Amino acid sequence: MTAFQISLFCTATAVMMSSAYASEGWMTDLPAALQRAKQENKLVLVEFTGSDWCTACLALKRNVLDKPEFREWAGEHFIFVEIDLPQSPDFPAEQRAQNEAIAEHYQVGGFPTILILNPLGNVIGGFHGNVRGIKEAVIPLEHALKADELYHQAARLSGTERARVLYQIYSNFPEGKGFDTPRRELRDTIIQADPENVTGIHHEAAVQEQAQRFFREREALPIMSPALGELLERQLAEALPENRPAVMLERCQYAMCTAETVDDITAVKRMFEEVIPLLPATEAADIRHYVDTYFSNPAALLQMLKASRPR
Repeated sequence: MTAFQISLFCTATAVMMSSAYASEGWMTDLPAALQRAKQENKLVLVEFTGSDWCTACLALKRNVLDKPEFREWAGEHFIFVEIDLPQSPDFPAEQRAQNEAIAEHYQVGGFPTILILNPLGNVIGGFHGNVRGIKEAVIPLEHALKADELYHQAARLSGTERARVLYQIYSNFPEGKGFDTPRRELRDTIIQADPENVTGIHHEAAVQEQAQRFFREREALPIMSPALGELLERQLAEALPENRPAVMLERCQYAMCTAETVDDITAVKRMFEEVIPLLPATEAADIRHYVDTYFSNPAALLQMLKASRPR
């Protein structure tokens, strides 16, 4: 048991008197659920929810989690845990403190979030937000089950063979709040096991690190400052091919925010035209619609932009 799990256990002992389960089949004591998962050779499905305010959480519960067919399938593989952070003042304070600590530990940034944990409490899969139905929810859960199998397989291997198996997990690992840290840790493990870069992950890591650095640099500057314009030009010159479209879009936004003439607006449109072919199909279609809608009247667009600027 980790130090985090021990601290939760101490808090959980005070909570158990109030409630052992959120609803039928759902535990609220994560350390106990991890222990049970170990005993039953299962994984833990953790739902982070706001049961009395989060409409997407209620929809996920109604459309997926409480469906008998889902519960029957998932119950064969997972122990269910609900980590609830409702607005109700009647919710037990001890339980709230425990749940807040768990959400902070796993860096959960939005509700609903589903995390799949192995019995050690490590994140191996899950998904964010509401999904349209059971079939859509099952896909990432099946990825997590496969990841668990691959982790066990990788434990028996070493070197590049181990790296190749871990890379299969990495390829389907979810992204976003709650997943970023374990995904990065998995990436770093693969890099250490793959010094010859047979998986190609060294380049992926370089792309991700550059994108994160670029974002931090931009966030430190005011959106209309000349320094930001200079920074974007430098980032565009440095950008790896995978990061160029994002920098180009930021450059388009900056150019719109600082446009002073109709000619400037025309130049921004050309910048958008340059980046559209580099974008994924769905995003390209959205940007194309945006450009066709707002740039059809450059003078009106310029007037709207100037009116929206802070005075």
